[in-house]
Amino acid sequence: MSSRATSSPMLLLTYIGRVCILCTKRAISARFLIAVILVISTFCYLVFIPLWEELTIPTAGDRGTCCLSADRPVDICGRSNCTWPTCSVKSQYSLKQIHGGAFFIETSGSATLNFRQACAVESLAHHNPNLTVNVLFMGGRINTSLVTLKKLKEKYDNIHLISFNLDDYMAGTPLEYWYHCNSWRDGPFHVSHLSDALRFLTLHKYGGYYFDLDVISVRPVTDLRNFVAAESDDYLGSGVLHAEFKNPVMELAVKDFATNYRQVEPIDIISPPKFLNLNFSSRSDVWGHNGPALLLRVLKSWCKAQDLLEMDYVSCHGFNVLHYSSFCPVDYSVATKEFFIHRPANQSRPFWLTDQVVGVHTWNKLTYNKPIYKNSTQRYTWLARNHCPSIFAIAPEIF
Repeated sequence: MSSRATSSPMLLLTYIGRVCILCTKRAISARFLIAVILVISTFCYLVFIPLWEELTIPTAGDRGTCCLSADRPVDICGRSNCTWPTCSVKSQYSLKQIHGGAFFIETSGSATLNFRQACAVESLAHHNPNLTVNVLFMGGRINTSLVTLKKLKEKYDNIHLISFNLDDYMAGTPLEYWYHCNSWRDGPFHVSHLSDALRFLTLHKYGGYYFDLDVISVRPVTDLRNFVAAESDDYLGSGVLHAEFKNPVMELAVKDFATNYRQVEPIDIISPPKFLNLNFSSRSDVWGHNGPALLLRVLKSWCKAQDLLEMDYVSCHGFNVLHYSSFCPVDYSVATKEFFIHRPANQSRPFWLTDQVVGVHTWNKLTYNKPIYKNSTQRYTWLARNHCPSIFAIAPEIF
């Protein structure tokens, strides 16, 4: 507790006492004295006391170090050297009014979006004007003066830029213990794993659509409900999701994440205890274990199915596994070539852009360092020019 907060009540009593002495010395009437005391008391009740309480009660973000309660002198991780007083779980942020919207999540700590990310956000807002498109910045700040965010805000009323403090966002959720007490920050894929956690948690908390920042929408999505998009015939993705508020699949996903989180390869662990029952796997498995592989585990149990071909609307109790052509018409194995080659003169659009395609996953982890030339016939250029026209207009010649 700060010295300011501790001394404030005593200062208040001192000031009231001085006023009373002054009034007595000047022989002011008792009625006037009572009126002065009432005014001061009312002011303290309405302004000073709430302010003092705010100063003395730690925010939700302090729950990693403060005591859970007066009866439990340990922090959220069970450590006894916690800080008094107890802290509040109430977050200053709320998204209660936007159930059923769409979410992009920036987890790297950046306060803005690059041109490719902004293109993905615009494309969704452009094709779905009645859908609230929320871009959540988990670094705690947003720089709306930069050109990409400024353009998005100017052109689209349905795009909302929201800054969150991660500690507050996690407070009181099933992932709070993982967030504060797991050493996930030390892992090689910590940003990717945080992104996995936040997409499941966000849909669990609010419901709606989730899109990775490298998915360019090419037509409306709002006719599709309660789904995950496959990336191939036998591999499930997690880059495009929809779940209605309180959908049990997202609840199961959050629980699985907290229970089965994997940070490093089991092979990196020296002589693991036998009770851990760890299976050795590749680095790619560790990268996907908490994302696509998690959803596959959850849906195998939920749908009582062994593979994607057995997962349908009926067996999955209203949840859908969309064919990979809906959002992954270009396989990752050819992405570095397919998006950057030039279209033939007699081809108006990419051959893989069929009527079944709702969005195009551009595989940023593989393609981020491949240049896009604005005045070219590259297939990526065609996508940007036609589906994020405002961002494309302000993009540099190479982006």
